Amino acid sequence: MIKFYLACLFCLFCAAAAFAQPKISFDGQTRLRYEYLGNNFDLGSSGSDKRSYFRFRFSGGINADFDGFAKIYGKLTAESRSYIYNASGDARYNINEAVIDSLFIIVPKLFNSVEIQAGRFDLSGYGEGFLIADGTPLDGSRTSYFNAAKLKIFNENNSIEFIGTYNPQYDNLPVINDQNQRLNDSDERALIIYGKTKPSDSLYIEPYYIWKTEDHSAGSAISNAETSINTFGAYIKYNFEKITLRGQGALQIGNYNEQTAAAFGGYAYADFALCNAVKPLSFGYAYLSGDDYKSDAVEAWNPLFSRYPWKSEIMASLYAAESGIGYWTNLQMFVAESNFIPFNKTSVKASYGYLLANESFTGGIFGGGKIRGSLFTCRISYDISENIKTYLHGEYFVPGNFYYNDAKNAVFVRAEFSAKI
Repeated sequence: MIKFYLACLFCLFCAAAAFAQPKISFDGQTRLRYEYLGNNFDLGSSGSDKRSYFRFRFSGGINADFDGFAKIYGKLTAESRSYIYNASGDARYNINEAVIDSLFIIVPKLFNSVEIQAGRFDLSGYGEGFLIADGTPLDGSRTSYFNAAKLKIFNENNSIEFIGTYNPQYDNLPVINDQNQRLNDSDERALIIYGKTKPSDSLYIEPYYIWKTEDHSAGSAISNAETSINTFGAYIKYNFEKITLRGQGALQIGNYNEQTAAAFGGYAYADFALCNAVKPLSFGYAYLSGDDYKSDAVEAWNPLFSRYPWKSEIMASLYAAESGIGYWTNLQMFVAESNFIPFNKTSVKASYGYLLANESFTGGIFGGGKIRGSLFTCRISYDISENIKTYLHGEYFVPGNFYYNDAKNAVFVRAEFSAKI
């Protein structure tokens, strides 16, 4: 697989080089984080689950521009942690892995209506990250790339993309100071057909089909299940004068080993533009089907490539005891949120969520009910300049009867400083 991957990149590189001499440029980014987690994984069932640490991430990239015909980009990224306290953490600053975060070639305007991209790159801008966001969920937010090839056909208001991906459990390219970091629960493959269209000034639609396989994934709805899932859905956004309606719905059919899978997931939001200082006030609802273990079919929602802190850092961690870290499923969520802009370059985003489960669990940290609890979040962001940004993010979760009787409240705090050149 590595040889084939590198051979394809080499052939594309030679094709681009035949047209023009490249213009070389460099970029870099530093991200510093402090994080505190209190009872995020077991709600205090082990006595105390508190973690406090610093995260240091550094990235450096090189870009070769072949006179606009093609671009080749490569980037190395390294992230290390220094723990203040944690049962298994180390307070010393230890150099961790340096990985190839990006390595791709893109031909953006072939025949003025075709875009071709191949290699290792991020996939963003697809349905607000509901199904396609992170190809490497188990390394935290160090990377989010996909090993992929993409063909995009487009005009002014419409496009269709054909994307093939292969995301292995461990990195399939060379790693500096290899620590055997897992990137996925299993080897994953996918074929994505994704459309984007704007029929009118008010209406925007993204229809899609995603076929994905997972090999014996410990994070699947069924432990050690060979998974093959077909997902059909669409993201829709409609703008009124002062109200925006946006939502997404998707149906999944497939199988987990010998069991048939049938699941549904989606969300709907209404955004109200109140004034210049409130952009916007939003009310929303999300539904992800859960698995009724009394049924012959698997009904649990599969988040595909969105096993990241989609709505909450705390909830993404709590799923470790249920279906796998960031494996969003079995959920109803009512949300009210708003984004305030009190001062220039400053924003405050606050939300409240009431969370339910469609199916209950017993044993472990679970209590047999269907009320997950209440979630409060707040983020204060300040942009020092265009390239230097900071924010402070906090979450507070009050568990309900879905969890055991003496479950403790959970807290998450993050402070971040980032700069890029």
